Amino acid sequence: MIALPNELPFIRIGRASLALCQSDWITKTITDAVDGTDVPRWLAEDISRGVEHFLMNHYKGTVIDSDEFFKKIDATLSNLGLQEVAENIDKTPPPVRISLSELARRAGTGYELAFFRLLERQFRSAADGGANRVECHGLKKCVRQLSSAKKWSNRCEQLQSEITLFLNQEKSQASARCPDLNLQICY
Repeated sequence: MIALPNELPFIRIGRASLALCQSDWITKTITDAVDGTDVPRWLAEDISRGVEHFLMNHYKGTVIDSDEFFKKIDATLSNLGLQEVAENIDKTPPPVRISLSELARRAGTGYELAFFRLLERQFRSAADGGANRVECHGLKKCVRQLSSAKKWSNRCEQLQSEITLFLNQEKSQASARCPDLNLQICY
């Protein structure tokens, strides 16, 4: 059994990316949709708590597709007579977090080519799935894993630069299809 960090399912974005479904993201998504309508903000917050309750207590999976997630919100809002709010929902999925150290672990020590293939697949899946923010975490740990380095060296510095350059190139290519895509690389 998979232990979920907050009892909410992950949101699948694209074919290979998962995003953490968080309460504050659900609330912001629904409350932003009431802006410019006659619906009070407190009602949007109440609806978001209802969505969370459903996902934690009645949804039978650990992962929900982004499209399915937004269809459920649309249906809920429509059933409540809030079609105008349903039409205002921004269907941008939450940020996708890519663990670079996990990809390095999966690729294996010294298998940089396999690492770059895994990273490319994850990044493109997130971008093609509609993510507007991709956060890559654990760059230094990743570099040490791939290079089997106990101490930071010139080789580590070079590999870190290659990974950063690769991610920036992927972002640049994806920006043609997704101009709002943001990339954050955390060391």
